Amino acid sequence: MSDSNNKVVDFTKAGEKHRAEKSHRKKEEKVDEMRKRFEGALPAKKTPVKDFLRKKKAKKKR
Repeated sequence: MSDSNNKVVDFTKAGEKHRAEKSHRKKEEKVDEMRKRFEGALPAKKTPVKDFLRKKKAKKKR
């Protein structure tokens, strides 16, 4: 038997990949929700969500 026919799954790597994808989806959903809220409040501003998140991140680094 050759090793190329057998597929071995490392559950720690697979689990981490799944968690990362799930976390990314949740973050995207939050950003989409924020985008809709900001669009209603500030329709003239081009990048309100990006600006908001940038300010929030800068504040955390202080």
